[in-house]
Amino acid sequence: MQIKNIKNLPYRNGVCCVVFKGKKFLLVQNLGFKDNWWKFPQGGIEKDETAEEAARRELEEEIGNKNFNIIGKSSYTNQFDWSDKSLKLAGYRWRGQIQQFFLVEYTGDEKEIKINKKETRRYKWADLEEMFASIDHDGKDFTNYKETIKKVLSEFGII
Repeated sequence: MQIKNIKNLPYRNGVCCVVFKGKKFLLVQNLGFKDNWWKFPQGGIEKDETAEEAARRELEEEIGNKNFNIIGKSSYTNQFDWSDKSLKLAGYRWRGQIQQFFLVEYTGDEKEIKINKKETRRYKWADLEEMFASIDHDGKDFTNYKETIKKVLSEFGII
């Protein structure tokens, strides 16, 4: 099924969790991603769910535990259109996404992280420089991603 006019579709509301512990950032790699493509834990906001509830649920689903503290919600958002592949994967329900960002401190041990193997291939901890290099993608599904992460980290005084 393909929709003739993608521009008439709504944007999906989503959250992105910028997770850190000390001076390291937690990145995940979805199944189907290129080997050098990484992102922060993220996902959609379900009906009757607040953005913070979605952030907590997505973190629990993606890292397999509740060992984190949400520091705050950013004032920045990122709205972007999806690639043809993502449109198809989403069943042509949305044209793209509007992401809200949360700064999250991971409080557990690394051994407590149990990634969701149904959607995530692997995870890694990265320092600031490696993190920015790892999320710097030219794909349509990452439009303004790196720039928005910089704004979020600056807003919370991390950079």
